[in-house]
Amino acid sequence: MGLQRLAALLAAGLGGARGFDVEGNRIKGMMAAVYTPMKNGGMELDLTKVKPYAGHLASVNVTHAMPAGTNGESVSLTVSERKQLAEEWAKVAPGMGVKVYIHVGAESLLDAIELARHAATLPGVSGIVCMPPVYFKPSLETLHDFLAAVSGAAPALPIWYYHIPVFTGVLQGRAHEVLQLAEKTGKLPNLMGIKFTDYDLADFTACLQVANGKYNLLFGRDDKGLSALMLGGDGVVSSTVNYSPTLREVVQLYAKGDLRGAAAAQQKNADLCDTFGPYGSDAKNVQKAIMRMVGVDVGPSRLPYQDLSPAEYAALEAKLQSKGFIDTEPLATALRV
Repeated sequence: MGLQRLAALLAAGLGGARGFDVEGNRIKGMMAAVYTPMKNGGMELDLTKVKPYAGHLASVNVTHAMPAGTNGESVSLTVSERKQLAEEWAKVAPGMGVKVYIHVGAESLLDAIELARHAATLPGVSGIVCMPPVYFKPSLETLHDFLAAVSGAAPALPIWYYHIPVFTGVLQGRAHEVLQLAEKTGKLPNLMGIKFTDYDLADFTACLQVANGKYNLLFGRDDKGLSALMLGGDGVVSSTVNYSPTLREVVQLYAKGDLRGAAAAQQKNADLCDTFGPYGSDAKNVQKAIMRMVGVDVGPSRLPYQDLSPAEYAALEAKLQSKGFIDTEPLATALRV
């Protein structure tokens, strides 16, 4: 660790000039981007499945969870549903050792503010994450102001900007400018960093350099997780850690200094992603199906997503199990609560 980064982290840990404990809220290791349990053809939430889901994460040593993100079908949920989901995760997960970070981003600023304020009332919520609006796309400056308004609605909670330009079309290659502008204005004192879901490692590296490495950078592309960690990223936000040991092993082996082992596990994770990738065409929610394969059934998807056909499900399950890519159902079942 360079002296400048060390100095920045020490200052952040002491509260820094802004008085917000950046270092104390830093996420390291793994965060699961969790799926939203549903029933009745995807028309209703099934909150009874949140507790066993949280128990499964704890059993595989995943200690951070983000509900209502991309995997959680957030933009397909109503504000009321997102509040109910936040309440249930906040109620059951912390007691199992799983910290909860609620995604509050929305097309409407007022909805995002409402969700942030609601999250701040829940003792079991450790932070919030915010995607930009995606239809009326913001500029750098208006995104900054949007995030400032949302973060200001929950000033005691850390907030991460959720950068996923393949879906949002917002600021491709310019995530670092969000941090630079926030640092310049001082109007986002509780901004922790970025959930960075993009393959642009040059932009990711630039984010790491802002304010001498003060900001918490979490990488969201599973098949390149090791590259991000080697560049200095703090951790991964992942779909596959929900149901596969591959990326979990990457993080664990890298932390132990076993780079060769981590690289082998990363290749296996990339092979996993290549295996299920073709099944995700035609708006099919393939990874929700994989959750059922490992014994953590989170129910059907909501339109415009659709589920795999029985034939597709059977074919994919056979491939994943034969290659040892996913958790075994007996293990998942035995460890559920």
